[in-house]
Amino acid sequence: MKRLLRGSVVLAVAVGFLSCSGDPTSDLRQPAGITATPTTVFVDVGETKPVIASLIDEQGNQVASDFTITDVGAGVTVVQDSTFQNTTAGVNIDNQVRFQVTATSIANSSFTLNASGKSLVVPVRVTPATVAIAISNQAPALGDTITITAPAGVLFTDSSEVTFAGGPAGDIVSMSPDRSQLVIVPGPNVTGVVTVAHTTVNYDEGLDFTITSTDTVATSPPLTDLTGATISNPTPALGELVTLTLPPTVKVLPVAALDTVRTIGETDTIGVLADSGLLVQGATNPRDVAVSVDSSVITFVPAPNSDSTVTVRGVVNTRLPQFPQILSTPFKITTPVVDSVPSTFSSAAPGAGAPVTLNSTDPNFTFTGGTQVIVGADTAITSSTSANTVTFVPIPGSTGQVSVAGTQVVGFPLVLPSTSGSLTATNAAVAATGGTGSPATAPTIPTPAPGEYTGKVDGTSFGFATCGDVEVLDTPCQVYKFVVAADGVFDFAMRWSNTSDMGLYFLDATGTTDLGVGDCDALANGATNQPESCAVELVAGTYFLAVVPFGVYYGEEDPNWVAIRITQE
Repeated sequence: MKRLLRGSVVLAVAVGFLSCSGDPTSDLRQPAGITATPTTVFVDVGETKPVIASLIDEQGNQVASDFTITDVGAGVTVVQDSTFQNTTAGVNIDNQVRFQVTATSIANSSFTLNASGKSLVVPVRVTPATVAIAISNQAPALGDTITITAPAGVLFTDSSEVTFAGGPAGDIVSMSPDRSQLVIVPGPNVTGVVTVAHTTVNYDEGLDFTITSTDTVATSPPLTDLTGATISNPTPALGELVTLTLPPTVKVLPVAALDTVRTIGETDTIGVLADSGLLVQGATNPRDVAVSVDSSVITFVPAPNSDSTVTVRGVVNTRLPQFPQILSTPFKITTPVVDSVPSTFSSAAPGAGAPVTLNSTDPNFTFTGGTQVIVGADTAITSSTSANTVTFVPIPGSTGQVSVAGTQVVGFPLVLPSTSGSLTATNAAVAATGGTGSPATAPTIPTPAPGEYTGKVDGTSFGFATCGDVEVLDTPCQVYKFVVAADGVFDFAMRWSNTSDMGLYFLDATGTTDLGVGDCDALANGATNQPESCAVELVAGTYFLAVVPFGVYYGEEDPNWVAIRITQE
């Protein structure tokens, strides 16, 4: 109790002293200035933004006061927000006040806040956004020019770009000397507001703005398809040349002449790529596309299985050659359905490593070095091809439907099943080719031409004891000669009969030095991750492919066959 009483007495003395001597901080509690947030207001035409202001003393504390607004500049209105910091008793807490600044026109403006003899000028920068751009003709015909006039305070620039909602960018013909007007040719199918990028304002040309009009433009008549075009035959035979004649007011740009026609199925999706035509899902493009000298007629051979409209890239109205479009015919072309290769093969149950010959029984179906035969899910090793035959060695143990990828049907490469049906290859030991135990006697695997395939299915003897200088101690291998006539990139893929670790190495022309190229080592990729594959860049010369078994280190059995498949990129 005594400690509490003594403290009360000291407090009373202190209070008495202050009441006698006055407040030593009273000078610091006098109004010193006005602060505002933000310090400068940036606001678009038609937009309203708040400004919060306070009167402060020398210590930075807020002081309650009434505010007035004076000297409101051009392009803005300013009002105090009576709802700000309003209490339930209907009284505002006036240590802070809020003002709403509304922009009415483009200007470099300001307003002044006043309170207790202090004042603060708040700068306001009114910038353009959606504005009243004057449009000389809101419904121009195709090819007509229109003039757009910027609102006061906005300037166009040499970099200005005009676009229209619903259509292509406009073609700027000229700009007035005072930069307030642009003469433009709108493109076809324009309908909507005008947007101008890269404009500026006269009070600060360092600023860059995009403005949008309140009014709209609509060009007519629309050019949305190739109505009026004619076709020589809507149901052509396989390989038949078709003639598409464009409407009288439409041409196709000469620069878009080649690879310009696309047939697209009705259920296909199309994506437009800038400057590179169309992406077509599930359709084969026509071949032999040609455009007449006057750009009004297109000839082409449609692909089999077409049942679609014709889409042309680079179409222009003759009055608007600067606006190429991608347009489709209102009619379809339908070609014969090709869903299989009329063919026979020499054996439906070949022995392990035995070749099979597939023969086309229709002269419209031909083969090239790029043809691949797939048995079930396994791609076979191509041995040889002629116009009407392809000889292949199935991967031992492969089984299922035989399909042919790259079958040429009147010049179109298709992936088609054979009418001969399924094939089952025996999964047994394959007879080993002689000579694989030495580079001097190694058999040659043919070198594929670009885009073509070769390879070999072989038994295993692993008779090359030293295997060059491959860094695998005491592990023999077997080798194959591979002669490269010209520099190129070759893709190698190797499979084998079991899950033992295997590797494919590349030796020099003497067969004594590992070149250390490629990444076909099964130790890196995993023994069960077949096929082992790699892409190797080889210069012209002679090489030896070394098939190396690593299973000896793990007590694994050697495979009884290997299959090497090679293609040149």
